Amino acid sequence: MKTVSWTDDVPWDEVLRQAAEEGVLVLRDGHAVVLMTPLNDDDLDWCVAEHDPAFLSSVARARRQIERGDTVSHGELKKQLGLD
Repeated sequence: MKTVSWTDDVPWDEVLRQAAEEGVLVLRDGHAVVLMTPLNDDDLDWCVAEHDPAFLSSVARARRQIERGDTVSHGELKKQLGLD
């Protein structure tokens, strides 16, 4: 990962080019302010999903079901789907 200090002299087109190849940590006054990391389409889809309130709610519901033991084993699922 490359580290860049944020100043008026920084050529941002070059920082963005580098960020497409490897992670770039941007510092301002010695403090981290931005982490730029290369993304592909799958990464972008996941990033969007993990910030979607409906997706987060679904994950929370699933975790509560697991905590209650309200699950089906792999073998039982295969039976229910007629795959056993």
